[in-house]
Amino acid sequence: MNFDGMTRGIGILILLGAGCAGPAPTRSEERARVERQLNELYRPLRALIQESHLSVQDFMKSKLGRDWIFPLEKEEEVKLWLVKAETDLMPRNERMCALIRSKADLVDGPELPPTWKALLEHQDEWRAVHEKWKKDHVPYPWLTPAEMMILIASSTEMGRGMRSSRGV
Repeated sequence: MNFDGMTRGIGILILLGAGCAGPAPTRSEERARVERQLNELYRPLRALIQESHLSVQDFMKSKLGRDWIFPLEKEEEVKLWLVKAETDLMPRNERMCALIRSKADLVDGPELPPTWKALLEHQDEWRAVHEKWKKDHVPYPWLTPAEMMILIASSTEMGRGMRSSRGV
């Protein structure tokens, strides 16, 4: 096969593939989608993550006087943490989850990134455990430092996933 024949063959394959997927978006449409992704999903989610991080850092410094949370060492620390979780962290996590669920159509690909799925599952489980603790006084399952490091690593991956999507 000569060069012209190969070029025609590649062109036919491209046309067939494009026909299956529908018309390609124009540059303007693609740019508008990226702007929607940034304005409606990625930037608000990043702001919530940063707000949460700063809030936890402030809690550790001002309330616990150290740079870690778990294990909680005194009953007063448990009370402080539960108030923090209920009035600050859980509501913010709920806003993150609501944002992800309501803007899932802005995610590239057929599925949410694994770290986002993990956040949704984590918040659903945390809400259920917290409600059981409040209602039935079931002991709260505190994380060990090793488990907390896994959670922190997951949240770092979530941030990395946001930055790598579309070069954001």
